[in-house]
Amino acid sequence: MSGKGTSKAKSKARPKKLITPKNKIPPPPAPLPPSEVVKLEPKIVVVNETDVKPLKPAGGQKLSKATKAATNKKGVKRKVEPLETQPPAQLTMERRTRVIRVPKKNGCEHVTLSEESGCEHLKVYKKNNKDSYLDNFNIIAELSMHWYHIGLPAPQEGNPNGRGLCPQKCFVCKTREGKLHACIDCVFIGCHRINNRSHAIEHYRSEGHTFAVDVVRLDLFCYRCDDYIYDSAFRRSKIQQEVHASEKESNRKDPNSKRARYVSWVPTKEETEKIRKNSTLVPCSGLRGLYNMGATCFMNAVLQVFINNPIIKNYFMSDKHNKALCETAGCMCCEFDNLFQEFFSGETKPYPPCSFLHAMWLSSTELAGYNEQDAHEFYMAAINKMHSDSKEKTADDLNKIDIKCECIMHKTFGGLFQSRIKCKKCNRVSIIFEHLVEWQIHLRGNGIVKKKGGVNGGSKASNEVTETKNSLFDCLDRCTAEEQLEGYTCEKCHEQKNTKRISCRKLPPVLVFIVERFQRTTRTTSKTSKNEEEFEFPEEINMAPWTSRAEEVLEAGGSLDDLPEYKYKLISVVNHEGKINTGHYTTYCKNRGQWFLFDDHAVKLANVEDVLQSKRKAYLCFYMAETIEYDQAQEMAIG
Repeated sequence: MSGKGTSKAKSKARPKKLITPKNKIPPPPAPLPPSEVVKLEPKIVVVNETDVKPLKPAGGQKLSKATKAATNKKGVKRKVEPLETQPPAQLTMERRTRVIRVPKKNGCEHVTLSEESGCEHLKVYKKNNKDSYLDNFNIIAELSMHWYHIGLPAPQEGNPNGRGLCPQKCFVCKTREGKLHACIDCVFIGCHRINNRSHAIEHYRSEGHTFAVDVVRLDLFCYRCDDYIYDSAFRRSKIQQEVHASEKESNRKDPNSKRARYVSWVPTKEETEKIRKNSTLVPCSGLRGLYNMGATCFMNAVLQVFINNPIIKNYFMSDKHNKALCETAGCMCCEFDNLFQEFFSGETKPYPPCSFLHAMWLSSTELAGYNEQDAHEFYMAAINKMHSDSKEKTADDLNKIDIKCECIMHKTFGGLFQSRIKCKKCNRVSIIFEHLVEWQIHLRGNGIVKKKGGVNGGSKASNEVTETKNSLFDCLDRCTAEEQLEGYTCEKCHEQKNTKRISCRKLPPVLVFIVERFQRTTRTTSKTSKNEEEFEFPEEINMAPWTSRAEEVLEAGGSLDDLPEYKYKLISVVNHEGKINTGHYTTYCKNRGQWFLFDDHAVKLANVEDVLQSKRKAYLCFYMAETIEYDQAQEMAIG
């Protein structure tokens, strides 16, 4: 951490030691119940008519003479007698600025001051632990940077059998999902409100430790307020840890690079006024059509999906890739950066993507020319090229199983499939992982052979599928159903009685379903036909029944009700209209809560009913996780 010349920096220079149950700090006294009387300690008060109004105690209580005298004189420092009051919850201080009243929680009306601390309970805690209240927080923050941001350290030298740090989990139920809270008084880490349970809250009730920190976001939580709270000292410490982690990551990637020293900046009144006068508000648009450059509707449809994707949009709009600083020739990320500049420039006329088309032709010769191409092939070519041109990539191949790749494509679409092969004779199990950037959906009808087995609605196993359906739920059931594996010999008993089941080991932030509309007419010919069977897809879906976690829970005799919900919402649909060689691509995208139809240069308002009714045209369906707060790679880590 930076901060040379400060006493805090010197105290933090000594080696960090993880607090364990044997050397943990003794717990503070249990919190007083609201019924007990609390005295406010004497303090020196500067009474100024422009800053403070007279104190108004609640419940009709009278002010003492010293208090009245202090409030009647301006600018006089006077020692005020302590008020014999009810608990601080019932004392109301009226200020002209910087006072926020929070509704009563657990019988406590909490007065939040937006100056240094947002919690009266934290003020008392800091006063009782003046020299040590940040120690445990700094340790948790430093470890959090390794757990979730800059990678886990390898085992120490001289101890080859040792292990590095592991992604954290609840000490009680061992889950790594949802929010995890780490107590700042001891080493306990517990889950926070997952499926109506919270081992972190149970720890607070049993030990009386009031404060905990989110191990990923490093937000401070007060259990007495039952809310996240703000404190300037904790925020400064969090920023220092983030800067220190960023320096480590930068030095690891490029040890010879020079890095500007971080200096916090708060604009003065003069600078604020200059910013207001000299700044121009950029219209928040992003809605713009794309000219068809000659049978390029397949490209326009997919580009609208990328531009309206919140994660990709945030990446380029926050200047994570600046084309002016990039030195890569033919960089696809630079072309996307240029697209976002054009779409958010305030111009509403259709834009001709000539530069992007030229760059795509140079990188993917199979897409060159003015013939009708496939939107799915363009989608795969675009994300592969963006991955290869990204400076954050850690794997050369997009399909390589690398859950720590920091490129925007892996962070948006990257997930993992799990193939579980089980021998029915010796019960030997082998697991194979496959990369996921798309999920192929097989439609029944038009000559597709029916498969046996499945999960009825994702809730109960059954031996046969009694009704042929092409809803997303039924297609996922068939895809993840157990099937006989022919021609595979068990390595242990050398029998060929094996079954295979596919599930999703790691769900990506954006899940892409590819509907197999185009298929060969017969296995012996190369002719292709279009499957125009209806495909029903929902506006919202819970993906929990098709995860590897669900498979493990059901095998253990549990229920799907024991699983957390992985809710995904529909954000884009690419449609194909017409026949295989004379078709046309359009796209439905959701932008700021409103659906739009993008048909090359034309942009029209739409509604969700229009989107869901495109059953015979839907080709690519994009679903985004309802809540994205953490790096989901650590939730379903291999090992």
